[in-house]
Amino acid sequence: MSRGLCLTFVLALASVAAHARPATAQSSDDEKAIRAAGAAYQEALARGDGKALAALWTADGDIVDDRGQTMRGRDTAALATPPAPGTPQPDFQVHDTTLRFLTPDCAVEDGMIDVVVPNAATPHLGHYSAIWVRQGGEWKLAGLREARLPAAGGAAQLADLEWMVGDWSVVDNSAGNGKTPRPSIEVSVRWNASRTFLLRDMKITPAAAPAAGSAESAVPMQVTQRIGWDPLTRQIRSWVFSADGGHGEAFWSRDGGSWLARTTAVLPDGTQTASLNVYTFDGKDRCTWQSFHTHAGGERLPPVNMTMIRKPGRPTK
Repeated sequence: MSRGLCLTFVLALASVAAHARPATAQSSDDEKAIRAAGAAYQEALARGDGKALAALWTADGDIVDDRGQTMRGRDTAALATPPAPGTPQPDFQVHDTTLRFLTPDCAVEDGMIDVVVPNAATPHLGHYSAIWVRQGGEWKLAGLREARLPAAGGAAQLADLEWMVGDWSVVDNSAGNGKTPRPSIEVSVRWNASRTFLLRDMKITPAAAPAAGSAESAVPMQVTQRIGWDPLTRQIRSWVFSADGGHGEAFWSRDGGSWLARTTAVLPDGTQTASLNVYTFDGKDRCTWQSFHTHAGGERLPPVNMTMIRKPGRPTK
């Protein structure tokens, strides 16, 4: 977090007392005093009054930002300058806040902050903890700790999977035991209208017509997958559904130049499986996909290795 944004978080901190819940009825007067100190901080920061800001910090008070960088609280005064007329200012929302008194002269404040920076595509989401202490009859800031959270919409995370968009053909498929003819696999990936999900459709066509009396079907198998940002777990997550009734889900993460999808699934007969799928994109139009089964209802399955090639003409929707 930049020092400018750090000040924004301190600014947001100033409004917390208006939302905080006092720990006991006996602390209500002190809560009001902290609220007043917070309001004074907000007013001083808004007008760029560095001297007033410094006065609201203890001499040894410090800030540790979301990157682990430390600075003295009073040094923030040097960063405060009166805003130029008409200059857009950051907007913020403070929520899920608590205020508890450790001693009659020390209080800890915790909360969440959504900071909207002018011209930024997404808000900055963060958690903070602040320590207020009473010195000389006044409440002052003794410490502030910040942590940034991933953006709620996950737009940046999903953008890293933009390379998936297009129509793909599997040209090398090592699945199976080497004796069974390999099926033809076609994959199509596109964005939904709001670009919040990648829509992935797969068609698996048997290599040859089934033998007479076989229970197998020559009808292509359709598999659909949706990849998106899960705001509950704050991870990229996918859900897959097969036309035969099977279904599964996966959590995605990046590992160097590859994407890992830790997948659990249920087959049509109720068998539960788990696998680690690894996607490695070459930066152009080729992707290798490896699947390592970690559990398959007690059966040990061989790994799967496939190479997919993107067809010419890359759709973006």
